[in-house]
Amino acid sequence: MSTTARGTWLSKRRLESLLDTLDVVPPLEALTLSLTPGVSLESVHLVEPQHIQWLDEIRSFASDRLAASETGAVVFWSDSLQLLVIPPFPMTNSSKSTGLDTSPLRALMQREFTLGVVLLRLGRYSVGVFKGDVLLTSKTDTRYVKGRHSAGGTSQRRFARIRQKQIHELFVKACSVTEERLGPYEKEIDHIFLGGERHTLTDFLKECPFLQRMESRVAKRILSVGEPRRRELENMPREIWKSQVTPFKLPEGFPFQGLG
Repeated sequence: MSTTARGTWLSKRRLESLLDTLDVVPPLEALTLSLTPGVSLESVHLVEPQHIQWLDEIRSFASDRLAASETGAVVFWSDSLQLLVIPPFPMTNSSKSTGLDTSPLRALMQREFTLGVVLLRLGRYSVGVFKGDVLLTSKTDTRYVKGRHSAGGTSQRRFARIRQKQIHELFVKACSVTEERLGPYEKEIDHIFLGGERHTLTDFLKECPFLQRMESRVAKRILSVGEPRRRELENMPREIWKSQVTPFKLPEGFPFQGLG
């Protein structure tokens, strides 16, 4: 059964359930590729004619997604089952194997990361550090920022200056709290995730020297968050651990539901 090539976000538990399903699929000839970030399909060397054909199909269907992924990917490919998994964290080893080999993804799912999280919207922020799912430290606070002003002339310009000053003050305070909370764990933190509106976060990064220093560990993926409150922060590990799974083809009667 062919499916639309639409990505589905699966929680850690759901992904592990998918891997369980792949482990019990009746034996079939297949190819599994585990790719680290930035690895090109052109560097994958295969010998078997069937595998070379599948590699050409993977290039045709998934090369754009692979090129855009900052975490690499795992590809499961056969004539009847074709899946691309973009994991939440970078794959650390590139490999190729015959059959449906779930071990590279399982190894990643079993790791325990130390994560910094900064949720920010104009007027509110929430910052924390997680060890696995455990919140080690956090702070949530507000700082008033005027809404947008629609009037014109001098009044609008004065309003815009005041608003910009308030945004700057919010960024300075949020950056200070970020360093205060993340700083003691700086050597341990594996990744930092930001949540909120992308444009606001881009401007915030320009004004936060601490995060600039940690730039190599700041994920490009922006977390979806409503209001940056403590409860939202506590739920972030579940959001962070989601993987994007794209089914290009699934066999009839495939027992895992919810893809595509």
